[in-house]
Amino acid sequence: MQLDKSSLEKQISKATEYLDEKKNVKAEQYLDKIVKKDPVNDEAWLLLGIAKRRLGKRKEAIECFTAATELNVSKEEAWGLLTITLVDQGNIDMAKKTIEKAGRLNPDNSRIQFLRHALIETYIKYGPFF
Repeated sequence: MQLDKSSLEKQISKATEYLDEKKNVKAEQYLDKIVKKDPVNDEAWLLLGIAKRRLGKRKEAIECFTAATELNVSKEEAWGLLTITLVDQGNIDMAKKTIEKAGRLNPDNSRIQFLRHALIETYIKYGPFF
């Protein structure tokens, strides 16, 4: 059951507030409820992945970022976070395949093309940069 747009925007805004305030457990709980009510919301999946990543739940974060990219193949942030979370797990081959897939699906998106060429190497060399 999708939520009405106004209600959804308010809920996404509240979840973003929790993340901004580093209230990651609260954000995770809140976003879990949103994706149960509206499982086709790519932004909710992205934010839930961020909360789970911050909480060290990499496998669950990967599932969330994957859901976001499946719902919206041009979701740049989800592709990037999915890729670096795979790197964090030590799964460099899958990370490379993931960002290559993003590039193939978004041939005209210059940001994704930049990430395709530089993200993994930069992340490995310099570590987390956000």
